[in-house]
Amino acid sequence: MIKALIIDDESKARNLLKVTMEKNFPGEFMLETAQGSEDGIEKINQFKPDLLFLDIEMPNMSGFDLLAATPDLDCKVIFTTAYNQYAIRAIRYNALDYLLKPINPVELKDAISRFQQQKNRKEVYSKQLENFFSNTKEKNLAITTYDGVVFLEVDKIIRCEADLNYTKFVLTDNKTFLSSKTLKDYEDLLTTGNNFLRVHRSHLVNLDFVLKFRNDGGLILKDNSTIPVSRRRKEEVMSRLHT
Repeated sequence: MIKALIIDDESKARNLLKVTMEKNFPGEFMLETAQGSEDGIEKINQFKPDLLFLDIEMPNMSGFDLLAATPDLDCKVIFTTAYNQYAIRAIRYNALDYLLKPINPVELKDAISRFQQQKNRKEVYSKQLENFFSNTKEKNLAITTYDGVVFLEVDKIIRCEADLNYTKFVLTDNKTFLSSKTLKDYEDLLTTGNNFLRVHRSHLVNLDFVLKFRNDGGLILKDNSTIPVSRRRKEEVMSRLHT
């Protein structure tokens, strides 16, 4: 079942969206609500949603501030607001959709349809890559680029970096490749049976190429890049580097 979290400081708006979801998508979503940004951050960490309905104008911390405060957030976001002036900024946050209150059920269904299509495509693609791994003697990764499919040797990948809906691969020979898939699409594959770790919302690192873990929490890699490590991942990074 898909987990969806509704964050809104207005109880009427929260409850109405929850009821609308239950009515239009019975049995498809496990729904949780949060009464504002602070409660929302706590629920995100506990509930780990697949989909987030996020109000923008809330006391103390806006929806945009909440996203900035949760760099490890790994789910699709649908903004829900009574104001249309935030649409451009929402696009910069790679939002799945931007719904104006009162929410139109037809527009909500369209947004959920896009979410489900993206989810299904990701699952199919991940399965294809898993099959590719299991059927090859050498560990290679097939990535889709703008001009075709490229096969990379996994042990030569230093790091992967999220770039909106794309992923940049940096290799030991200083070559880089830009894939049209998201970082999440590759995370499970590269962290299974390999020494890769998602150290930040935007960075997946091959720990074999770490030169130094700085006091400020940054990783220096063999390509001379400095990669930030989120606060929640520091202990795990330290543990993995010392094993």
